[in-house]
Parts: sequence; structure tokens; C-alpha cells
Amino acid sequence: MLRQIFRALIFLSATATALYQSTEDPECAKGAYSGFETNIWQFNAPATQFINITGSFFHSEWYIGPLTSTTGEDNTIGSTRTAVIGNSSFTEQLVGHYRSPTQSVIRFSLHNGSLPLDGFDLVAYTEEINVKSICGGTATYLTMTATYCTDNVAEAYDFYDKFRRDSVGAVAKELNALVFSGTCPVPPGMRFLTPGATVDDVQAAGDDDLRTI
Repeated sequence: MLRQIFRALIFLSATATALYQSTEDPECAKGAYSGFETNIWQFNAPATQFINITGSFFHSEWYIGPLTSTTGEDNTIGSTRTAVIGNSSFTEQLVGHYRSPTQSVIRFSLHNGSLPLDGFDLVAYTEEINVKSICGGTATYLTMTATYCTDNVAEAYDFYDKFRRDSVGAVAKELNALVFSGTCPVPPGMRFLTPGATVDDVQAAGDDDLRTI
């Protein structure tokens, strides 16, 4: 009995590993070209606030809009979600997931073949959304990464960039969160000190390092 359970665990592990690895960097068919894109933000709001909005595969209205159907259980590898963008319906499958009190990682892939969009097709893609707590729980490090196959890399790149900025920007606005660069935000009354800057430079800069997307 124990041997059968052990064999079953090995099979499930191998299956999950194969699914996880086979979708990270799709091999493009003839006529399609590889693309890669990552967006990175640092926000002056706790990651728990962002995770509450972005940390669910099924409750993803903030990013892909209302879902038309789902299969499986939320945040469970192998579950799927279906939505509509423009005139095209598409289905995504969850292929990677991690959750802790200070981090959320969701990785998903196109599951229904090519997705025709305005001016180009996404033939295959895998996206990852990583939300992590930084600065002692006072700020958020958010990355969105995609590897994809498309017939028009330039159009796909611009699409992802605008789509993500609009989506994440709306979440940040809801949370009154501002983007910052460099190290952790300092207490009120102090200024950011960027590499090579003098104290006079920083005092003159004011709070310009905090901005919307």
C-alpha cells in the first residue's frame, strides 16, 4: 500500500513538474516570433493590500475583466478561467502558484490556442504576476512577466505594456499607492537620496520621487 502511494506521489510530482516547465518559455511555431516583456513597480503601500486584490486566479476582474466561466478550484494548479477581450474569447490555465503572508505568485498560460487581437495574434503565452512585501511590510514590489509567441512582436509588446499599466494603475489608484524608485521610502520630513545626489539636491527635489504610474 505504501509503495502504491509512493509511486502515485512520484507520478503526480512528475506531471506537475512537466506542466510547470513546458509552459514557461513556449517554442514558437513557424510564422510566429518569440517575445518577452517584464514590468516592475515599487509602491508605497503594504503588499497585503495589493495581494488582497491581485492574489486570486479567479477573482481577476482587475486585470482581464469579468470571467465567463471557470473550472477547478481557485489558486489550484490546473484550474482554468475564461474571459473575453474585444471579440475574442480566451481560456487561461493556472500552471504555477505560491502564496504566503508576504508574497503572491500566480503563473498562467493560454489554454485554447491562438488569441486574435487588434492587429496581431497571441499564439501562445505564459504570464507571471509576483507581488512581494518590501521595506518591513510598508511597501510593495510588483512584477509582471510574459513570454509569448506572436505574429507581430512590436504590437504585442505595446499591447502588454499599455494593458498592464492601465490595470495596475487602477489598482494603485484604488489603494492611493504611489510609485517610488531606489530604496525604501523614508519617514515624513526626510528625502530620498539617489546615487550621486547631495543633500541640497534632495531637499530641492521635494517629494517628486513619489508618483502615479
